[in-house]
Amino acid sequence: MIKTINLNKTVKWAVTSLLVISLQGFLIADDNDKVGSVAFKFLNIQTDARTAALGGTAAQASGAGAMFSNPAGLAGSSMGLSAGMSQWLVETNITSFGLALPMFGGVIGLGVVSVDYGDMMRSGWGEESGQFIFQPNQNGAFTAADMSIQFSYGKSLTDKFSIGGSAKIISQSIDDVDISGKAFDIGMQFNTGYRGIQMGAVISNFGPDVESQAPDEAGYAGFPSMSLPMTFSFGVIGELIPGLNAGLNVLKQADMAQQYIVNAEYNVSIASLRFSYNINDDQAPMSMGGGVNVAGADIGVSMTSHDALDSVMRISVGYSF
Repeated sequence: MIKTINLNKTVKWAVTSLLVISLQGFLIADDNDKVGSVAFKFLNIQTDARTAALGGTAAQASGAGAMFSNPAGLAGSSMGLSAGMSQWLVETNITSFGLALPMFGGVIGLGVVSVDYGDMMRSGWGEESGQFIFQPNQNGAFTAADMSIQFSYGKSLTDKFSIGGSAKIISQSIDDVDISGKAFDIGMQFNTGYRGIQMGAVISNFGPDVESQAPDEAGYAGFPSMSLPMTFSFGVIGELIPGLNAGLNVLKQADMAQQYIVNAEYNVSIASLRFSYNINDDQAPMSMGGGVNVAGADIGVSMTSHDALDSVMRISVGYSF
């Protein structure tokens, strides 16, 4: 009787949390007025190879890398490290680093994401015969960079249900213009205990609007405040046959239409093969990758196709002590 009561409480906790987080996500599902107007868009880029190959890991995130997709996945993790590198579009480099430490009744995570856009040529105007002439790439170069530093915490409330959250300090700089702000994530995961079916939901990158900090002499004073790229993710996976898990991810970013992503992961011995297809994305619909896990070390690679630009390559390395 006691076990039945505890199980019912677990299910109620999980269902209630899923409903609350999903409701918040659906509130932004039809809001596309922010296209091109959100700040810190880099927060929407997946930095982990496994997460990218599966099109999201809200349901099955685990280990130190979970803090970058669903902090609830930190719960139950041992001490571990996670590092990733991505060759993003147009020669942009993204690096990430995470550390997970079991303490305070759960697992804390410390993470950093850094984006380097490299040197960019500055254009300007000149005068010739009394007329203004556009001068592309004639005024030297400037740099741009983004960074996020975060603290995360995940805790198991039962053996099947976990919750987690993250607080981030974020910054963005373009030439001599800088802005900064704060962002938060909250997520949960629920293991049904039946045929490997797991569910997860997370709302990420929510927080107060960001005010421009541009200097008056730059000519940007008076810019309106900008919203954060709030994102809702929901995932469900299950075991089709031994070793093969498949599922569905629902992704809604504040400035984009809702997306549906199917995925599969096949595990055999120490190796894994991963695949996902985004039904709603015509430009970069398919991702694939693989990984090996040996003696606590986990190495993964992934490739996301792109119709108009080069494919995006990612590599991740993790280690559990």
